[in-house]
Amino acid sequence: MSDMKKLDVLYYARLTTFDVCELIIRTVADDYFVGLDKRDKRAYLFSYDDLCKIVFENRQDALDVVLTAEERSKDEYIL
Repeated sequence: MSDMKKLDVLYYARLTTFDVCELIIRTVADDYFVGLDKRDKRAYLFSYDDLCKIVFENRQDALDVVLTAEERSKDEYIL
């Protein structure tokens, strides 16, 4: 996504809490970008390396990553 600009909407697969955040892009620089969570107005700083890993253009892609991480987490706790 090389044509990212302010006010674009992206989705952050937040793996620590297994949820998807809708982000509005606030800042775009040469080596990073900042997204503002639409609900709680928290700002998140990302590297462009995070695109297609934990930050996605499509909400379903982010949700798939979260669901996979959640399943793997459950499998680790099975004794």
